[in-house]
Amino acid sequence: MFPLSDEEKSQLKRVNGNKSVIFALKKLFLNTALKSTLPADTQTLAAERIAIDIIKDSFHQLSLIQPDGRAGSKEENLV
Repeated sequence: MFPLSDEEKSQLKRVNGNKSVIFALKKLFLNTALKSTLPADTQTLAAERIAIDIIKDSFHQLSLIQPDGRAGSKEENLV
């Protein structure tokens, strides 16, 4: 849907090396997803559960991401 460039993949790989940042991002996303009070509606609860699964899967994919090549990448502190 939103393809990442090699430079973006390189940046994410560097950020992924900092486990405290990843943990903070997980907490931020999960807290935001669970922040609002939802009615006890089956469809709403199912949608919330799906959203949480998507967030968890996104973080799993983040841990696996690798840049396709080194073309055009810069060696500098991007964080």
